[in-house]
Amino acid sequence: MWLAGIDEAGRGPCIGPLVVAIVAIPHSDLHLLDEQGIDDSKKMTYHQRLDSYNWLQQQAKERGWVIQSFSAAPGQIDNWMESHSLNELEVEMFANLANKMQDDIKSHGNDSTKSSDSNENSILHLDACDVNEQRFGDNIATRLDSWPWKNWEILSEHGADANYKIVGAASIIAKHERDLEIDKLKEKSGLDIGSGYPSDPKTIAVLPKLVSGSEPHEMLRWAWKTTERSWQEIHDGNIPIRPHQTPLFKKKNLFDF
Repeated sequence: MWLAGIDEAGRGPCIGPLVVAIVAIPHSDLHLLDEQGIDDSKKMTYHQRLDSYNWLQQQAKERGWVIQSFSAAPGQIDNWMESHSLNELEVEMFANLANKMQDDIKSHGNDSTKSSDSNENSILHLDACDVNEQRFGDNIATRLDSWPWKNWEILSEHGADANYKIVGAASIIAKHERDLEIDKLKEKSGLDIGSGYPSDPKTIAVLPKLVSGSEPHEMLRWAWKTTERSWQEIHDGNIPIRPHQTPLFKKKNLFDF
């Protein structure tokens, strides 16, 4: 029996990427998450997250756990938002990682149906991003290769990162990897951009500089209202439409009509 959790970091900010992560472990290893103190990343300090992130990556190497992440850059998010919703993007990203997890389990011969716990289902826990948690899970299920998977079920819930250690582990991976990307943006730009969230005074303070050129800075999500308002305070006319970036998905996604 396997336990898997998927969570995201960076849904709301106007700066930086959206990162989705999955962690999957044999059910018999769940006690290790408890012993390590794995929790919802929002409840942990930076150093606690860093220690837990490194520990999770080490366990993946030593115990065959599956850890994957998927990052959407600001330009890719803007391109997507021209014709789709943020919820739809997260459905696609969650499903992409779930499919990769299943492929990884099979490729390493880790068949959950052969486990000593095979009378129980393996569970894919989702931290639901939709206001309708059941709809979020159903939408992801329709995008999983060859679903239903034998002896697997999906549980989609709000607050799953706080309720399940396995989703908390995924939240740590997603949060830390987004933080690393924000640190790279700070170093490259030489600016203190804060966390990238509109609630952060440092982010708000740096926005006028980031929209002062002929186009908004590449680290910004141009489609965000926060960015648009800052642009219009300085410039006449609407904010430019973002040039097309490398597509997020290699194959045609199911939201294209």
